[in-house]
Amino acid sequence: MKRLFLPALVCLLCSCGRGYYYDEAARLELQGMPLKAAEYYDLFAARDPGDPRAPAALFRAADIYARKFGLCSRAAPVLERLLKNYPEYASRRAAMKTLLVCPDYLPFDRPFSWTYGDSDTGGLNARQVSRVTDLSPFRGASVTRTYAGRKLVATQKRKFELRGLDIVEAGKGRDALLLRYPVEQGLSWVSVIDGRRLRFTVEAVGLKVKVRAGEFENCIKVKQAQDGAPSWVYEYYAPWVGKVLTSVAGKKFESRVTELIKYEKTER
Repeated sequence: MKRLFLPALVCLLCSCGRGYYYDEAARLELQGMPLKAAEYYDLFAARDPGDPRAPAALFRAADIYARKFGLCSRAAPVLERLLKNYPEYASRRAAMKTLLVCPDYLPFDRPFSWTYGDSDTGGLNARQVSRVTDLSPFRGASVTRTYAGRKLVATQKRKFELRGLDIVEAGKGRDALLLRYPVEQGLSWVSVIDGRRLRFTVEAVGLKVKVRAGEFENCIKVKQAQDGAPSWVYEYYAPWVGKVLTSVAGKKFESRVTELIKYEKTER
């Protein structure tokens, strides 16, 4: 007699109620098996598409694939089913953004706080704290406070928008294009920031970057340069985290300037 696949056997013994796969997915998450949980959430929605929990199950499956594992190619068809079959889903706009921007290197739509410090002293000499103050899937705002030692020296408010496949910082005079999707090595664009015409180039992808906040994989390295300038700036971004490192470079050098000290979810 062939051995029955375990979930099938459990179904036979328990008559597998309609919520079995959803409950099993939640249990697997609690047990630290999110990838398997995503498969069960997806399976639940496929078996019981009329269940009120089906769209949330698809969204959770896609979220696990994309944010936890960077499996954007697996998240995409799940999100497409969600958007096609559940047009009234409350988090539809968030699902659409994840489909368009995956992985997200500038997550302005998450309730986060980032603390950056000078690389030499780890923030003892200079520190910046950025906090999301207003967010939605396609728009967000933050406040950045800059400190010299313990003294507050500047406060800056910033607004961000996703326009098509471009992430821009909305300014009073002129909007600045910060990142363009799909992100790939060699991608280049021009933007004006603080009156300076800068060329942005994605110089590398798939990098591992270690900073005081930890080690981040699948990072991208973006160059900012003025035409004819002898030096330029590199910014490194980690998926679903944001900027983790800023350095100044020239033909034969690259020196760290600021790096991520910590980041955390905030109460809203």
